[in-house]
Amino acid sequence: MSKNSQFFVFEGIDGSGKTTVSKKVSEILNSKSIPTEWHREPTESVHGKKIREFLQGKIKLNQDEQLKLFLLDREVSVNETILPTLKNGNSIVQDRYYFSTAAYQGKDEEHAADILYMNEDKGFPEPNRVYFLDLSPEEALERRNSRGGNKEAFDDEGEQTRIYQNYLAILPDSTIFVDATADLDEVVNFCVEDILKSLS
Repeated sequence: MSKNSQFFVFEGIDGSGKTTVSKKVSEILNSKSIPTEWHREPTESVHGKKIREFLQGKIKLNQDEQLKLFLLDREVSVNETILPTLKNGNSIVQDRYYFSTAAYQGKDEEHAADILYMNEDKGFPEPNRVYFLDLSPEEALERRNSRGGNKEAFDDEGEQTRIYQNYLAILPDSTIFVDATADLDEVVNFCVEDILKSLS
């Protein structure tokens, strides 16, 4: 992986703003002539679509079935998007990666760590930077309620608290914690500046 093609991952609980922030960051990098692909997991693969159906409450999946689908979808993600993009000399800004799977599908902190190792054992590439958009489960719930829309599988505040604690247990020491309560432009600019530093 060249210094000009790096892998940046955005993580956070539901409502933390990762999709919005990561998309804006990607747009700004491209506007600065830094070829960047915005990517997200779950993907649009057959496995990713099944995961989305589960998240929307259309189908039921137990924890093992969820985990199996996430791993299959990630293989598609890595082999068809992440590795080819980096090989072509472009960077990736990604909304969710294996830290999400560990945090969401982990029953507790220990199980979350096991899921993380399972992903690492598969040889999935390690990101250059991980940004965690830090927002308390209570604040995230308020945000999700205010934006409306259908409830999803992990919307319950108790679930979000479990996920948040799992994240804190498994995120790498190098993770950059970003205050997700700050102004959107401030959050985006902070991340862009940090990525430019990493690329320089």
